[in-house]
Amino acid sequence: MSYVHIYAPATTTECAVIDCPVCQRPRRMLAQHAEWYGYTITCAGCGDKWSDGEMHDRPFERGWRRQSIEYARKKLASIGVPA
Repeated sequence: MSYVHIYAPATTTECAVIDCPVCQRPRRMLAQHAEWYGYTITCAGCGDKWSDGEMHDRPFERGWRRQSIEYARKKLASIGVPA
């Protein structure tokens, strides 16, 4: 039995202001849409991610939160959203 992995890069990158369940206040969110996977949303305040309403597992590595926040803020700045 062989498996095929389909990699679909994000086709749309948007900014949304949503009440973050972790931060418990309105936050800027990076929303990226990929054809096969739907929207992945990253909070620019806490770095947590969601897909289809479910929170992603938090990685077991040092500094993951800071990296995720920096990535989200960098992507938002690239589409013209001020920091």
